[in-house]
Amino acid sequence: MCVDDELLSTFLDGELTEPWKTQVAEHLGYCSACRTRLSQLQQLSERLTSVTLTEDEMAASKDRVLAFFETTKFPTATDKVPFLKRRFELKLAPALLSAAAFVVVVVGAFVFFSPNSPHGQEILPGVVAPIDSEHIRQVTDLPKPTLDMFSLEQIIQHLDAMGYAVKLEVKAVTPIE
Repeated sequence: MCVDDELLSTFLDGELTEPWKTQVAEHLGYCSACRTRLSQLQQLSERLTSVTLTEDEMAASKDRVLAFFETTKFPTATDKVPFLKRRFELKLAPALLSAAAFVVVVVGAFVFFSPNSPHGQEILPGVVAPIDSEHIRQVTDLPKPTLDMFSLEQIIQHLDAMGYAVKLEVKAVTPIE
């Protein structure tokens, strides 16, 4: 299997580390196709390093590129239009849709939140307009449950539901008088 151009380029630049460096060198020893590609990459690298532009050759292009960016990408202060003098275009369909939505919201608010509306009670449950003694109740702290509050059958059912194996032995039976 031959070596790809990226690996050959890394080998050519001297950036390939061991053990791959010795494996590529060994492969180049018996593969003429890879040696040909390596020599082509070497010629290309030499051509690219030999080509240099002088400052005069770059100055004409530099001025042209900078002028292009200044005119197209960086507008001058005279091109800016104040916010209040800007012209806004609004198409008819979105304007009508926005107006209709506004009307629906306003009418819906009046219908559902007016004091005489029966719908207001449904939206805000628990809020009663007239507050009197019928609508006020006192909440007290309930006592914490203790073991003597439950029957033996309830305790066994609870332990069984939690996964405990309960074995019950009766030692004596006393009749209830």
